[in-house]
Formats: sequence, C-alpha cells, structure tokens
Amino acid sequence: MELKNNHNVEEDNEKESDEYYFKLWKSYENVAMHFNDLIIRLRIHSIGGVAALAAILGIFLNDRSSNVNNSFNYCIATIALFVLMLFWVSIFILDIFYYNRLLEGAVNAILQLEQNKNKFEKDKNIDLSTNIEMAFRTRFKHEPKGWKMIFNGRILFYIVVMIALLITFIISCSMIGRCNKQKDYKSGSTIQTEYKNLKTDVLENKILEAYDIAKIAGLSGKM
Repeated sequence: MELKNNHNVEEDNEKESDEYYFKLWKSYENVAMHFNDLIIRLRIHSIGGVAALAAILGIFLNDRSSNVNNSFNYCIATIALFVLMLFWVSIFILDIFYYNRLLEGAVNAILQLEQNKNKFEKDKNIDLSTNIEMAFRTRFKHEPKGWKMIFNGRILFYIVVMIALLITFIISCSMIGRCNKQKDYKSGSTIQTEYKNLKTDVLENKILEAYDIAKIAGLSGKM
C-alpha cells in the first residue's frame, strides 16, 4: 500500500513538473511571438511610410501647375530622398541590432528549454532574461554564420529598398544638372534671339534713315 502511494506521489509530481514545463515553454513562446510581432509591424509600417512619401514626391514632381522651376523641384526631391535613406538606415539599425536581438535571445531560451528538459526538471532554472541580455553581447549557435549573415531575408529586405532609394536619388541628382543645362541653353537662346532682333531693328532703322536722306537729297536736286 505504501509503495502504491509513493508511486502515485511520483506520478503526481511528474505530472505537475510536465505541466509547469509546458506553461513555462508557452510563456517563452509568447515572449518570442511578441518580439516577432513587433519586428513585423516595424517593417510593414516602415515600408508603408517610404512608399507613401515616395508617392507624394512623385506627385510633387509631376505637378505642372507650379510656377517654380523644375531644378528647384528636383533639389527638394533629392533632399527628401536623402532624408528617406537616413530614415531607412535608422530603421535597419533599430530592427537588426535591437528588436532582432531580443527575438534571438527569446528563441535561444526556448531552444535551451527544449533541448535540456531533464536538466530543467531537476534545476528549475529560468533564464529567459539571461538569454536576452546575452544576445546583445554574443551570437548564438542557431544563428546564421558567414555569408548567411548578410544574404538572408531580413538583410535583403533592407538592401532591396535601399538600392531603389539610391537609384532614385542618383536620377534626381542627374535631373538637377539636366534642368540647369536646359535653363542655361534657353537663356543663351533668348539672348541670341534678342541680339538678332536688335540687329534687325538697327538695320531697319539705318535703311529708313538712308531712304529718308536719299529722299531729301532728291527733293533738293529737283529744286
């Protein structure tokens, strides 16, 4: 009877330990999902903000009702694109070097909990905060190494958008020079046209003067 009671007690303890283990694992998983949700929202809102500002710039550049010259418009667009690139770099830093490190720390805590279940049941060691704190000082075994650190989905997401912004920035800079050349060409053409008109007017005046002189001389001769 006593052996049976001891066996029941061991089963109850094991059951309670399994329930506690599962609850702890679930709480770790919830923390990791929370960090993952923050990262997803950060990226979605960032790409949405960049797209909205790019659309506003496009509308601004295509506005033909403005009396301001195109060179000035492209200057404003270039400055705005430069600020957008700085904004995108800051989002990259916030994502990869802060939020992603929080996520990696939580993921590493889950992996350790899953791989060392027996040790956990013996020690009851909770180290989620320790893993998150370590994530800012080191890289874990489950994280990509070498070239995979650069060529992965997270990094490529930021690289692709940055390339698009950089190309647009270069095009905007080239358009400033093009508009200035067109402006100089138009100014030169205007000056040449005015000069030709002036020469024509002077020539016409001289012809009229010569005609008047000849006319006067003819009348004097008749007299």
